[in-house]
Amino acid sequence: MKLRQFVSIMGVVALVALIYSPSSIGFSLSGGGDGGTGPTDTSQSGTSMFYTYLRSSGYHVTVANNSQQVVAGLGGTKKMVYLLVGPDSALSTQERNAVSGGYTSGRISALISEGNKTNLPLLQTYGATTNGAPIFDPTSSFQDKRVFSVGLTLGSTTTKGLIDIASPLTLTTSSRLSVAARTSPTSNDTASPTLGARTVAMTGSSASGARVLLITDSAPFTNFLFNYTQPQQGIDEKAFVAAMVGWVAPAKNATILFDNAHYAAPASPKFQAGLPIGPLVVYAMEQNLAGLNSYYSSFPSTVSSYLGGMGIHVSDGLARALVGVLLLLTTYGAVTRWFAHEKKGRDDTAPPNVERTIVAESRARVDFLLTSRSKGGYVDTLAQLYEVLDSMMMREFGKGIPSLEESELAAKVGADEAIRAKRLFVSLTKMRAYALGEKRFLFPPVLRWRALTKRMTGDAEAFLNRLGMTIAGEEAGEKVEVLMRGRARA
Repeated sequence: MKLRQFVSIMGVVALVALIYSPSSIGFSLSGGGDGGTGPTDTSQSGTSMFYTYLRSSGYHVTVANNSQQVVAGLGGTKKMVYLLVGPDSALSTQERNAVSGGYTSGRISALISEGNKTNLPLLQTYGATTNGAPIFDPTSSFQDKRVFSVGLTLGSTTTKGLIDIASPLTLTTSSRLSVAARTSPTSNDTASPTLGARTVAMTGSSASGARVLLITDSAPFTNFLFNYTQPQQGIDEKAFVAAMVGWVAPAKNATILFDNAHYAAPASPKFQAGLPIGPLVVYAMEQNLAGLNSYYSSFPSTVSSYLGGMGIHVSDGLARALVGVLLLLTTYGAVTRWFAHEKKGRDDTAPPNVERTIVAESRARVDFLLTSRSKGGYVDTLAQLYEVLDSMMMREFGKGIPSLEESELAAKVGADEAIRAKRLFVSLTKMRAYALGEKRFLFPPVLRWRALTKRMTGDAEAFLNRLGMTIAGEEAGEKVEVLMRGRARA
């Protein structure tokens, strides 16, 4: 069969797929923007987890979504806490006067996270200012020296937390603020190369008893860092944030006004375009099949006449059946030749064995990677891969896969690699439960088991490499070989 004829027949399959396809495929250009760090934002930069924590801790939290709600919420006679985290825009004069006036009267305490000069006038009302320049701390254990830990001292208690890009705070002449957290003496910032400790958090109280805490980094409140812990260094980000909130709002039933009015809304697409894929493909198929119609309609009669000339008399119906079988075999042969590069394998082959030993890459491993196996074979492979990694983690960390925390992994392989490793451990745990019958269904369902096994094996290899091990036998270093071999049944 010619390629053109084969493509035309396969177009029927595409026609069925078109029923479920989008009416058009297009693209758009937008100006970006992720909605800031607002309490309703569930992205990594949002503070929805912090907002949930406040409510679950017993605080009465009100969200102000516009300027009018901010001013109205700050009015009245009730004592409350104003919460402003990483705003994208400045407060209006009316809003700023409502905050500072309430602080002076002793009615409004405030927790303000502002790392740049957007709300410099607001900071100045409390007696502080900032240049908005990022701080670099050479004592940081992170590759990016703008990420470092500090100790936050509130009263007699010091809590250690992680800072992810902050600016220095300085006092004005009339300030009633005091330093709550500062960097190491060897720090500097982009506005001043002079070495010295930089203040990143200040606290203060008005004459009437209201409290204020200023910090020049919003990262601790975001979903990205809120649950971050590193026990080896004594860092607990949630406790770090809780200490700040507990200082400005000592009463657990305090009313908190969470400002959600000063974040940039996600930009809408500036340009959109699309192509009506369905109608275009249907038209092309219609033109293609129109030319083939006469050929295939007469083809069974041609076959019948040809067989009759050889002394084999068949009806037109049988000839059509023979042509249909021929087309199916031809289609199968073409598809398998072009797309099925795997060797054929028996479904009743015993599940592959995952071994931990020190050997070079074997022929059995190569055959496994090139051979198509049953779903059960791949499930058992992933379950045994779990056992191998679990035993290695027990040896390296003294804990199995289910008990390991990201912070423990990050101490050896870094934060990013720890996140990927934890994701791999969760997937392998799910596969093991599925293999043992503890989980009846997988969601989302797995459509390509061989590709999944290959990807998860590669992820395990990358993780072990960071620990000085490997699952692909090499001559140097500590080795862990994972051989996937089919064992013949006895």
